Amino acid sequence: MAEEQLAGVMVAGHRLTPEVSASLQEASASTGVNFDFLVAQATVESGLQNRQSRHSSAAGLFQFTSQTWLRMIRAHGAQYGLGDLASEITTLGNGHLGVSDRASEQKILDLRQDVKLSAIMAGELAKENAQALEKALHRKANPAELHLAHLLGATGAVRVLRARAADPSQSAAALTPQAAKQNPQLFYERGNHTPVTVAGLYGKIKTRIETPLKQLAAAQRPAVADGLRPGPGLSDDVPKRRV
Repeated sequence: MAEEQLAGVMVAGHRLTPEVSASLQEASASTGVNFDFLVAQATVESGLQNRQSRHSSAAGLFQFTSQTWLRMIRAHGAQYGLGDLASEITTLGNGHLGVSDRASEQKILDLRQDVKLSAIMAGELAKENAQALEKALHRKANPAELHLAHLLGATGAVRVLRARAADPSQSAAALTPQAAKQNPQLFYERGNHTPVTVAGLYGKIKTRIETPLKQLAAAQRPAVADGLRPGPGLSDDVPKRRV
């Protein structure tokens, strides 16, 4: 099944609309990041919808927080026609990114609701994370590791992955308390609110991202059989397609 034919399919209980499918195709073509990975990432982040998080500043199809979005626009906005807005983003006295004019800052943050731009920035972020993880791990990152980096940042993901290798029984929330506060469903057991271990967190992340990836692969099995190659940053343990 070609990418163009995926519009309307159900992925992990969520429908991939024509608009979102087309935007993710364009983002894949623009950034070189695997289309299936972008679909899976959007599925687990937002259910393939524009949403505002109840626990943080995260918003849009890929749930970018305000600071991550400002960083991505500053770094990549110019190449996508947003040079004027990108140039307004500076480092403030408190060390955070921002814009001196609040209306301009809000205009930039509102761009997270632009499905096409959000998808492109997600692709650029995935490329950045893939490079950072490969440098730290001395190998290509797998989908679970890339998704972990999207949630925690590359530095946070490396911290968790190294902790998992050293002592998988330690608390994941203790390692990344801010991320735990923003994503309690991942860092604590439902019901008793017991902190999950780093091994448990990785297991949740792995299941979370691989479920839609496997469903997409099954929906496209004829195309996979044609030998189309995977995009960068994905390991060989999940069926993949061309970028």
